[in-house]
This record gives sequence, structure tokens and C-alpha cells, in this order.
Amino acid sequence: MKSLRMRRNRELYFLGLPDPPDPGPDEVLVRMKYASICGFDMMMLNGKAAYPKNGVLGHEGSGIIEAVGKRVSPAEFKPGDRVAINPYTFCGQCDACRSNQPNFCINPGGRSDLMTEYISIDAKQAFLLPTEVSLPAGSLIEPLMMAMHAISKARLDWGKNLIILGGGAMGQIILKLARQYPLGKIVVVEPVAAKREMAKRFGADVVLDPSGCNLVTEALLLNGGMGYDAVIEASGSRGSAQTALNIVARGGSVVYFGLYGMDFNLEVNLFNLYWKDATISCVCVPSGYFPSAIAMAGRLRLEEVVTGLFPFSQGIQAFAEKASGVHAKVMLQFDKEG
Repeated sequence: MKSLRMRRNRELYFLGLPDPPDPGPDEVLVRMKYASICGFDMMMLNGKAAYPKNGVLGHEGSGIIEAVGKRVSPAEFKPGDRVAINPYTFCGQCDACRSNQPNFCINPGGRSDLMTEYISIDAKQAFLLPTEVSLPAGSLIEPLMMAMHAISKARLDWGKNLIILGGGAMGQIILKLARQYPLGKIVVVEPVAAKREMAKRFGADVVLDPSGCNLVTEALLLNGGMGYDAVIEASGSRGSAQTALNIVARGGSVVYFGLYGMDFNLEVNLFNLYWKDATISCVCVPSGYFPSAIAMAGRLRLEEVVTGLFPFSQGIQAFAEKASGVHAKVMLQFDKEG
């Protein structure tokens, strides 16, 4: 079998591996069907994040159970089951874990090698997909989980105005989620025309091209200069990260979702923040949302955010396409669904 990996010089290659062994007693063997490229994968490829152990890639994926360990009950999983994979694991022993807050675990683990044809994982990391959730959508449960965490921190409520900075895959998923709320106005800011059109289809009231206007002025004019109750920065642009603080309303929330590199320091005018009495928050790994994300996925049609689908054998080309910036979500398909 093959696994898509990264060399220390950030070159991608396919590594040949032995056929998968039988799963351990508490494991399931998964034949991968889909794996999607995350912004963090691109950061590692560009040298803006640490080199992954053994050069592995992929933490968003779905597949089909091939075999189960001897201690895995047939009531839990059986061969042929369709599953999404939660890549994260937690130690269970630190204060955070023992306080039922595993997302703050100080010794987290998990899998980041989902761009591999077969993987054995702890059965606790596999989640059955309901019939209404496709396998491509199942590959997006992890990003949906992250988007749900961002939405929760944005403190959305009746009639509130939301602006989403960035219309890539995460911005679009956040938009789909936000449309489940009875909000006032939703504005999406995105420089790529195709992604702006996608945002319109997914329910944005207004889309703005930041390359063709004074963004702060245009955004504030849209709601009478009052700012936005919630600003979610999902582009990863450092300039946009600064802009977010200038368009939040008094009492509003700024949520930083994007990835800005390990060397970026945000400049904050604390008096301005004080005057607005605004809240700044960020998003990390909210593992507890995984079952909720699966429950939500059926109504969101997550596969609609996929704009590039490549055979696994063309994984290196898929990364190049993702780097072009024209795509929302790029996904690898291991073989025909079945």
C-alpha cells in the first residue's frame, strides 16, 4: 500500500508500505476512501509549521471498515461500515482530561497519516456515518467540528450581524452553519470571484472583494458604521487579522480561526478594545463536537465546498492545485465509492 508523505525538504512523495496487519484487539482497520487537504497541511508544506513526524500527512478523512479487533463488538462496528475518523486522542490522565475538558489535554496524540490507503485506528476514533451523510462529507466532519467551535465562540443570537473574513473551505462551512441561526446580515469577504459566488449560493447576504475597495470603510457602511456583532477571521491573512479588530461592534466578538504562521504577532490597540468592550478568542481542537458535527452534517451538504477532487495517485498535483488559491476545498479520492 502507499502513503503520501513529505520529505524534510518539503518535497512530497509516495512511500510504499507493507500490506496492513490485522487490527489490534481494540482497533479497526479502515480502507480510506477520502482525505482532504487542510490549511495546516499547506503550512507544513510551505515551511510555516513544524515538520510532521515521519513526514505524515492528513487528519481529515473517511473510509470503510475492513476488519475489526477481537474486543470490538459487532454492535459497534463490522466490515463494510462507513466511518468518519476523529484524528485526535487524549491522555485521559492530566487535570484537563480528568476535568472532562480533553480539548485542553497537555499530552494529546492522534493520527495525522490519513493520506494512506489503509490505517488501523483505535475504535474510539471511528464514528459511523448515517445514510444521509456521504463519504466525501464524512471527510469534512473534523473541519465542521472546528467550525462549530468558532460559531460557539462568536456568540451568535437573534438578529445579530456577522462578517466572515475569508471564503475558503472553512469560511464556507462556517457560513453554512451560520445560516442555521436567525441572524440579521451575513457578509463574506473574499478576493476570489468563484468563492464569492459560492458564498452567495450558500446564503451570504453581501459579498465583498477586499482587493477592490477600502474594506473597513465598505464593511462599516453596510450596517451604518456600527460594526459587526461577530467577526470570524477565516482567511489566514495577516492583514485581515488586523482588519477584524477595526470592524467589530461594541460588545462584539472577534474569533480568529485562520492560520497565520508561528512568527506572527498581532498588534492590538488596547484602548480601542477597551472602548468597544469586545472579546477576542481563538479556536483549537474541540474534540467533543465530533458527534454533534455528524448529526449536523446531513443538513449542510458539506461536499458542496469541494471544488477539486483528485485520485489519490495524483495527490502531489492536488497539493499544487490547492496552493494556487483558486479552490475552496481539495480532496483526494482513494478509489471509486462502494
